[in-house]
Amino acid sequence: MKQILKAVCAVVLIMFGGLGALQAQEPEKAAQSFGGYKDLDVFVDTMVATQRSLLDISAMTVSIVKDGKLIFSKAYGTQDIDRHIPATADKSTFRIGSTSKLFTWTAVMQQVERGNLDLDTDVNKYLKTFQIPATFKEPITLRHILTHTAGFEDGALGYLINYDPKTSLPLQAAMAKYIPKRVNKPGAYSSYSNYAVALAGLIVQNVSGVPFADYIRQNIFAPLGMNHSTFREPLPDALMGGRTVGYARKMGGEEAQPFEIISSFAPAGSMSSTADDMAKFMIMHLNNGRFGDVRLLKEATAKQMHSVLFQADKRLPGMAHGFYEEYLNGHRLIGHGGDTMQFHTNLMLDEAEHLGIFVSYATETGRHGRDQFIKSFYDHYYPMPLKQITPPADFNSRAEAYAGEYKFWRRNFSTIEKAGGILGGSVTVAPTGKNTLMIGGVFEPRQYVEVGKDLFRQVDGTRTLAFGRNADGKVQDLYFDFLPFMALSRAPAFEGKLFTLVLPLVCILILLSVFTGWIYRRKDYRAMDGTDRMAIRFSMAAAGVNLLYLIALGVIVASYGETLYEGIPTIFAVNQTLTLVAVLMMLGVVWCAVRVWRRGRWTMGRRIHYSLVALAAVYLSLFYYYWNMLGWQYF
Repeated sequence: MKQILKAVCAVVLIMFGGLGALQAQEPEKAAQSFGGYKDLDVFVDTMVATQRSLLDISAMTVSIVKDGKLIFSKAYGTQDIDRHIPATADKSTFRIGSTSKLFTWTAVMQQVERGNLDLDTDVNKYLKTFQIPATFKEPITLRHILTHTAGFEDGALGYLINYDPKTSLPLQAAMAKYIPKRVNKPGAYSSYSNYAVALAGLIVQNVSGVPFADYIRQNIFAPLGMNHSTFREPLPDALMGGRTVGYARKMGGEEAQPFEIISSFAPAGSMSSTADDMAKFMIMHLNNGRFGDVRLLKEATAKQMHSVLFQADKRLPGMAHGFYEEYLNGHRLIGHGGDTMQFHTNLMLDEAEHLGIFVSYATETGRHGRDQFIKSFYDHYYPMPLKQITPPADFNSRAEAYAGEYKFWRRNFSTIEKAGGILGGSVTVAPTGKNTLMIGGVFEPRQYVEVGKDLFRQVDGTRTLAFGRNADGKVQDLYFDFLPFMALSRAPAFEGKLFTLVLPLVCILILLSVFTGWIYRRKDYRAMDGTDRMAIRFSMAAAGVNLLYLIALGVIVASYGETLYEGIPTIFAVNQTLTLVAVLMMLGVVWCAVRVWRRGRWTMGRRIHYSLVALAAVYLSLFYYYWNMLGWQYF
């Protein structure tokens, strides 16, 4: 009876295109052994059904390889809802985002073994039309770029993703135009950098003499038979029939989104591929550079690529040569996730098990799903009970040393993008009084318990983190096991909640009181002399300009949302000029405040209130300056 039910289910799935992906590798289709993973089809189908229901996923694709063979590949959902095209694992192309970086790193290592690149040479040697500024005496090398320790600030506003290929700059022009500020000496901290990876792609293009997308096609895709993969945007005509459309939930329905263009930073994330094609890439790396009779990397080069190159803390996972490490249930994995606005992807390799898993989601909400899929696989097939730990009885006496707010080094320092850190991007650490630490902020709050010197593990999970100390022995840095490419350090005082949220809110309330005061005293306005009238005019102008700017900024950001990555609208630029007007009005209010006190004609209460208005205007001007929001800081 069980076999009959399985046969019926298989027929139903085939009728609806569910098993179309298995056509990609005919020799493996008949075996249905799933590499020794019992009921793998049932597990994946159940997992996908659950995630599609919870995360509103329009399409999803999966491929799993084991011992050099494709043991499972399947796509779910609809490739194109309007045209009623079901997704397939062999033909439907998904945007894999930053998982593309693994192909860029593979190209870099190919050029290293061919003698065209050296990992420890200043990257400026390989650049033709521009140079990376020598901010620090230490040069940036490919070794730094491979580990995200080049020391660049982050940036994306106005240029990272767009929807019109005509507006994209060629790779070399984009790298010359958008050079980010160097904020750390190379090798000091890991800070994820799309620019650095795109720069590595340009270097491959320069030393090989072949345009980057063509290089990848000739040296990786073609040898592996990845015939449905490309870095080109939009898709070449031959692949357009397999395009999986990204959708966004709007007005209660699925609305098709335009094709995302990342061409200016192509090596960092512009690739499109299928589950079956990605399986070939995984097999090649698990075989240390070989796929069938084809060898893309020498065995020694592949092993080097998979080896750890940088660790912020030796007890935590680190960065390999482009791959990053992750440990699940005692298994060391190497791989890379990837996200665009519309797609979310993950690829992980388990060298010890000779296992590779690729999964990609077409949805705005798939970020959590792509991480959870692989974790659930290991919890199901490689379960490991959680070791219970007891907090040290004396930890409360040490807990305060770790308390505070920590910010990722992956942020902007030199442009208006810095202002993005006002409302988020930090991690808070607070003692619980129960010999544990509460870690929250950008992450869901979780308690951590001390398991070693400056080393902590989640009380009800396996996540670990470590703190780093400065030369004076004080806790300064924070590292998470699942983010080996993004370190944190204590936030500067002026970036704490007191200065970024509390005081600005107080200033806004004080400025609002100017209008309530005007309503109360407007009948006395005509009887005032010129000096008093000027003071009131300046205070109302300062309050009005500041409030107008902040309200307009909120409306603009909310209205344009993700399209700000495509380009800066004129209204945004115009609104930034209001901060300059606000500064001028602030100077007028301060001047009037001095005169009000000198004349002594107002009551003490009115003078104090006017002084508070002046201080509020001064603080907001300093706030704008610090966060690069003044007009001349716009660019």
